Amino acid sequence: MRRSVLWLGLLALVALGACREEGSVEKAGRKLDEAIDELTHPDEGPLEKFGRKTDEALEDAKRAIDDAQKEE
Repeated sequence: MRRSVLWLGLLALVALGACREEGSVEKAGRKLDEAIDELTHPDEGPLEKFGRKTDEALEDAKRAIDDAQKEE
């Protein structure tokens, strides 16, 4: 039950964060991240990229949940 609440909270934060506009520094950072990503994974198709990004996001979420549980 507690994990479900944490997942829902995390999803809500992601949804809220997606609604605001990027500033010029954020846009430059995003473009830099995309360029680095393209250099480190040059032959990756769109579905492979989506799968890798999803895996990375899930790992980040798991780490955040574990850190939150350790603080309790």
